[in-house]
Amino acid sequence: MITAPAIVIEDHQMEGVAAELARRIPGASVRAYEPMASHTTFRIGGPADIYVQPLNLEQLAEVTRFAREHGLPVMVIGNGSNLLVGDRGVRGIVVRLAPSFSDIEWLDDGLVAGGGARLAKLVRDSAEAGLSGLESTVGIPGTLGGALAMNAGTDTGCIGDLVASATMLEESGEVREWDETQLAYKYRHSGIRAAKVAVLSARLRLRPAPVEEIRAKIERLRQKRASRQPLTAWSAGSAFKNPRGAAAGKVLHRAGAKGMRMGDAQVSTKHANFLINRGRATAAEMRELIERAHALASRRYGIDLELEIEMIGE
Repeated sequence: MITAPAIVIEDHQMEGVAAELARRIPGASVRAYEPMASHTTFRIGGPADIYVQPLNLEQLAEVTRFAREHGLPVMVIGNGSNLLVGDRGVRGIVVRLAPSFSDIEWLDDGLVAGGGARLAKLVRDSAEAGLSGLESTVGIPGTLGGALAMNAGTDTGCIGDLVASATMLEESGEVREWDETQLAYKYRHSGIRAAKVAVLSARLRLRPAPVEEIRAKIERLRQKRASRQPLTAWSAGSAFKNPRGAAAGKVLHRAGAKGMRMGDAQVSTKHANFLINRGRATAAEMRELIERAHALASRRYGIDLELEIEMIGE
């Protein structure tokens, strides 16, 4: 999240503000009152005041300057795969880095990729290049930038284990290189989430391995995830972080959360740590379901589950 001092802009003025921004970044997609349900894997969310897909770093920097001039907060997203956006939407400017910022440079011991690069493509292409390491992210939706921010991963590893450095656009508009100390990776945590920065690119350390060996591991992990998780449903992935010494899905299953519903928001019957949108779920329904699932775990086992999904907007 990159923020700016608040200046009140009336709703009826926002289309004019969006048009002004569009003139300053020609060729970029700039839309006022864009439904965020179209840009999240939950398929939930009200409108962003202004939605922007800049074409390059110069345009992204111009967006941040424009936001400061107009006192508008800026939220940078990737694929919207870990977001629950409020029904009343997001105030300010939402910037989506994908499909721009997705270039890949191959190295002997890894790669450098843009923050907008899709994880699925990185997994596939690194396998074909004979570079191993990203298999632990198989089946995780989203972009590299989003994965870095939350240290995405599975029980076979986290992406933070692979990151050597990352290039950030900071709140000031400066582009800086962050090392491993600044990234401060822990389980489902990074220094990125606490800072007001956008991930422009990252260097990942990978290791050479036979292509067929990597492909076989990818297929094995893909089948494992598909057998356990509702990968085709509208969801935001794992809802809660695993508490120490336990799996959130097992805690919720044993507490009786599986299948629990609020309107069209439901705890998956396949995996209790996945909340799904059955078609017309609202953010209010999903938030209520989150609270009920959390209360079940607390009441039954005294476990205070920590939310992994990021909730934004009103």
